[in-house]
Amino acid sequence: MPQIEPSVLTALMAAAKDAVSNTAVAFSLTAMDVGSSTTVEQRDALVAALRRRPAEVLKPRKEEREAPPTPPTQLEIWSLYADHVDDPLLRGHLHHLLLDAGHGRRPDHVRGAASGYLDAAQLLLAAQDGHGLPRATRCLKRAGELSLKFNQHDIRERATKDAFAVAERLLAGAEDEGRPLLVVLETLQTLECDVADLAERAADLFARDVDVRLGFLDVLQKDAGPSRHTQIDAAVVHTLLDAADTADAGQRRLYFLTEAATQAQKRGLPDLRARAEMALQQTTPEWTSLRTESAIPRALITRQQDRVDAAEDLRTALWLTVPDIHPAMRAQAEAEADGALEGLLRIPRSRINPAGPVFVRPPVEADDDLAVAMQVRGLGLFGLLTAIQLDRIHERFRPDEFEMTAALAHEAVLPEPRARTLARAFRYYWLEEFDAAACVALPQVEQILRELLRSRVPVITVARGPRPGGVDLLGKLLQSMPAAGYPADWSRALELLLVDPDRGMNLRNDILHGLADTPPKHHIALILQAALYLLSHAHGQRMAHDPTA
Repeated sequence: MPQIEPSVLTALMAAAKDAVSNTAVAFSLTAMDVGSSTTVEQRDALVAALRRRPAEVLKPRKEEREAPPTPPTQLEIWSLYADHVDDPLLRGHLHHLLLDAGHGRRPDHVRGAASGYLDAAQLLLAAQDGHGLPRATRCLKRAGELSLKFNQHDIRERATKDAFAVAERLLAGAEDEGRPLLVVLETLQTLECDVADLAERAADLFARDVDVRLGFLDVLQKDAGPSRHTQIDAAVVHTLLDAADTADAGQRRLYFLTEAATQAQKRGLPDLRARAEMALQQTTPEWTSLRTESAIPRALITRQQDRVDAAEDLRTALWLTVPDIHPAMRAQAEAEADGALEGLLRIPRSRINPAGPVFVRPPVEADDDLAVAMQVRGLGLFGLLTAIQLDRIHERFRPDEFEMTAALAHEAVLPEPRARTLARAFRYYWLEEFDAAACVALPQVEQILRELLRSRVPVITVARGPRPGGVDLLGKLLQSMPAAGYPADWSRALELLLVDPDRGMNLRNDILHGLADTPPKHHIALILQAALYLLSHAHGQRMAHDPTA
């Protein structure tokens, strides 16, 4: 039976002091010298715990994969330290992980996790260091959900009391803390409290942040009576229309108007929908430019980084850079059938006759240039998010050529020599040698796809008489993907990314034929993501709903 090592406990407490996240604690703890091999083993087990995210309590997100099993020796070490750390957030985190793993007595871990989170919330609220409030509200949320799921009535009462106190504090304060308040109200709603009055006050107080105000209106609608629903629906659409009027960029104005028209249609407000559509016709989308990473919300950046931090190894982290589906590429019919399509593509397309204005509907089968432009923009945004994750992978793993080769290699579609070549493309990318990265990676993408398709569809033409044989090139290979059972949305995404010269990025042709200057970083990230997507199929890492899994 292992015993607590004082040097490890001291190092853990020192690393946790003033840290802004568990990832930061893990980073500091890894760098500390704790002595013998036994103490190093315990330290490494605790680092693994700090880098692991507990499962969502009530509604696990669809994109979350089942965490790999934790070695029993690590669970023993986590259990050993769970009740001996002074930091309540660490205590709650360790008990939560043990609860997820089914290790030990469940009631003890439920109460240990929830109590730790509630104690941590109070300390974070008192810290007032700029990071404390958002973390405190997340702690309240987890504690409340645990108390609800496992019927801990006293914990539930304490979480409710603390959350109401925080909500009143934020409503009475002068600071702009709308987002943490939204988390608190959603937590109270989860705990089956009526927060209609608080949500209405918050929607008026934090009207400047459109996303936050919409969140408060959503909370209000859940608790308000049916007689108020039409009024709240109209407030949602007016919020989006007002945001469009003050937007400082064509893309942002287009987004708000699109969402206003979509919500008006969904909520049965035809007059507001017509107003939004009329404004849409007068808005010129500016698809030629793409905002940089600085325009991406900090929370989304953190989420992308956290997914990498939660990966057990380099290969898993690489697979996590590949989204399970490209929503912007979904066929309209499929999306309308399951209600998944958002934005302009859910609105009957129309244009204004300038002599009227009279709405004129185009033929159903006509190509929609705006829809394609939105898809290309969606690809660009995926590239920005992928670049964030690739940077995090490099920061966390610092993989050399041999480690990358081992992570990428596949006996059938990417044997070791080719895997080493692709690994060099990633190395070039991390050195910001983007031309080299693209020129090395693109042929590998084509070769991987050809090998994947070889057993499913013809990719080689046999010579017959005077007609020479040959192999299908990238454009034909991409068109063959749906027939081979691969998702049509990815086939279309890769076409727009690599070979469509009319409305797509056309990166393969532009780069390899010397028709473009050095492409931006997020375009190269998309090329590397394409290789990872194809390899993830070969390694059997796709989600269960994927027909090629």
